[in-house]
Amino acid sequence: MYTDINSVNPFLRLAMPSIMPKGHTLNRRVIFDYELLYVEKGEFTLVYGDIPYPCRQGQFLLLRPGVPHSFEGINTELSQPHIHFDMVFRPQSPKIPISFKDIPDLTPEEVRLIHPDILEGYPLTPYVEFNDKDLCIELFYTLVNSAPPYGLLSKAYLTRLIHHLTADNFPDCFKRGESGPDIARQIKDFIDAGQGLLSTLEDLEKRFSYSRYHLERQFNRAFGISLIAYRNKKRLALAAELLKNDSVSSVSSRLGFSSIYVFSRAFKGCYGLSPSAYKAEYSNILR
Repeated sequence: MYTDINSVNPFLRLAMPSIMPKGHTLNRRVIFDYELLYVEKGEFTLVYGDIPYPCRQGQFLLLRPGVPHSFEGINTELSQPHIHFDMVFRPQSPKIPISFKDIPDLTPEEVRLIHPDILEGYPLTPYVEFNDKDLCIELFYTLVNSAPPYGLLSKAYLTRLIHHLTADNFPDCFKRGESGPDIARQIKDFIDAGQGLLSTLEDLEKRFSYSRYHLERQFNRAFGISLIAYRNKKRLALAAELLKNDSVSSVSSRLGFSSIYVFSRAFKGCYGLSPSAYKAEYSNILR
């Protein structure tokens, strides 16, 4: 998966030191975001995607969204400062908690909180290294020692850290402005095929792994109409076809309108007639 570099807008969710006592375990879980941790002291086994990885002092580890993992074999005190973050900010980002549940225990709503993995396609190993390790340790500890609410300076440090993280471990995961026409065409095709007629901007964010603001900007630039306006236009065109055989209430419900009133107002704004008047007029033409 490749992401337009212009859509990268990091969000720092949590940054903190953490000490686990000897014999402690972290039960299998998945997280909604990315977690970068540094093994400051101690050793343990990280079971990551069902594969055990021995971890020791001085290593950086990256845990990615939706990948099951657990901590085992903590035979000495383990110090592992860590940060949780999103690479792409979403409107719900500030409300997303830290997860300690495994996939089977998540509700459908919680499953939808798992952020699309920008690094999908790269080997699923937790080990990451930095060419300039001293600098990245400094950036990392600056974040760990900062206090919420995290401000613009913390965002700047996180952006620098993500730059080194991706450049040194996941080259080419970001492309410079190459996604615009392609992503706009993909969304248009998705809507034209009828699959995206009920999609919200949040749904499209998750499907295409870009922020809604980036998607709206690229779509408007490519087609001269806002993404939602285009989706509504296509949805109402389908409504006009369905009204020839179905009731107003059935069409309203089928196309996801919150009420017949909302459907009627939108339909009249597009066609100049209420759905019932449009249906009656079509019936008269057939007589």
